[in-house]
Amino acid sequence: MSAPRLKQLDVIRGLAILGILLMNIYAFSRPAQFGHLLLWHEGGFSTLDEWLFNLNQVFIMGRFITLFSLLFGVGMLLIAERYGMDYLKRRLYWLVLFGVIHISLIWDGDILLWYALTGLFFIWRGYLQLDSRQLLRKGLTFFAIGLILPTLTTLFVLISNAHPIGILDTEQLAHEIALWTGPLAGQWQQMLILNLYMLLGFILCSLWMTLGLMLLGAGLYKSGWFSQGYSGKVTVSLLLAGAIISAAVQLVDANTGYQLALNVTLPVSYITALLMALAYASLVIRHPSHLLQQWLAPCGRMAFTLYLSQSVIMVLLFRVLKPEWFATLDRLPVLGIALGMILLQLLFCRWYFRHFQQGPLEWLWRRLSKQPVAEVSPAQQLEQS
Repeated sequence: MSAPRLKQLDVIRGLAILGILLMNIYAFSRPAQFGHLLLWHEGGFSTLDEWLFNLNQVFIMGRFITLFSLLFGVGMLLIAERYGMDYLKRRLYWLVLFGVIHISLIWDGDILLWYALTGLFFIWRGYLQLDSRQLLRKGLTFFAIGLILPTLTTLFVLISNAHPIGILDTEQLAHEIALWTGPLAGQWQQMLILNLYMLLGFILCSLWMTLGLMLLGAGLYKSGWFSQGYSGKVTVSLLLAGAIISAAVQLVDANTGYQLALNVTLPVSYITALLMALAYASLVIRHPSHLLQQWLAPCGRMAFTLYLSQSVIMVLLFRVLKPEWFATLDRLPVLGIALGMILLQLLFCRWYFRHFQQGPLEWLWRRLSKQPVAEVSPAQQLEQS
């Protein structure tokens, strides 16, 4: 018997997909490998840049992508229960194709391909059949395995006392700008090189961490957590713990002039992202709001369309329409562009679902995957009557 869909899942997913843009916007507006760094070229940074960067690290960085990973595990569980495992596999196969196109031709910061491959591994191992405790236990285990590489990277950075990626000089910066705003052939060649590094990182780290988060999401759903969340005390404790630890990391990094880029190396950064993602979701679950349901739920129902449209529009903006903005804008105007895009997506989704029932790419994905007729349980029949 399939489980009924919880309305708050769409709200949380909408929050996650819009929050992801607040993180990705800096990777769109500069070479992606430097998107999450404050110190990345010799030009330095302003005091306002530093404040905005630190706020991003404490409240946004990693929080919403973690939340989205948890929900992907929930989504696989719901699809398998309602439409069957064969349909879920077809969806993931098509997602692999969407991801390959996206990561090869549009933007190298793609998550679709890695989510699809992780999801197929999830199914191959038969994890959907586990009970909630088994899912949660395995989820924590795989998440811990995913922390091994960041731990080793941190040790290397601390021992060598070097910036983990490197700082561009003026000539190198000019080269990067010319590359990413120049002919597509050069961009695609560089994206292929970066994607090979990402594949290695996926095998060594991202697969296990993302798998752990998907398992945790499915386990939390099976345990009924998405219906009640944590208690108010636990929710606040998770939020404060994540914020305080993240702020401490930023303070230490600031004292090194951000030379060590601890926000992208320390394994504790991934732990605080999980703590705060759970706190954000719990706040939404414990305090349902008609306003959030009105505005965020439509975005959650159209998350696939929004994610790809964010990539297409931002790449066009920074590399084609306004190439002079690429790698030159301070953080404040870049943040303003992201907030403007979020507002447009909120308005578009609200309008769209007044006229249509499925997002355009969601409709295409389901058609290509040959979605079968759902089996409706007695509980769902009662809910719909």
